Amino acid sequence: MAKDFRQNDRVSAMLPVHIEDGGVGVTRNLSPGGVYFVVDESIVAGQPMRFSLAFNTGDTMGSDLFLECVGEVVRVESVGDKLGIAVKLVESRLERRKMPGSK
Repeated sequence: MAKDFRQNDRVSAMLPVHIEDGGVGVTRNLSPGGVYFVVDESIVAGQPMRFSLAFNTGDTMGSDLFLECVGEVVRVESVGDKLGIAVKLVESRLERRKMPGSK
């Protein structure tokens, strides 16, 4: 059995991922120290990455929560016709933003 080197427990979650370069993906799981998500575009292990996770809160004021992240890609693997990306978080902050079209 392979040893698990994770420092934090992971939670399964499917959240939209918006990568700074315009790419998009969907999370599979996340923890306080990292995020694993699936994307269409090619990403290289070892590169820094900026991205945000969108949390739909159902807020009647037309805003949602976004987790803005800076991290390092630590693993890239094939997942069917997509790529699975494991990112170790270096920095993150939670922001509330107005949704497009809200007043």
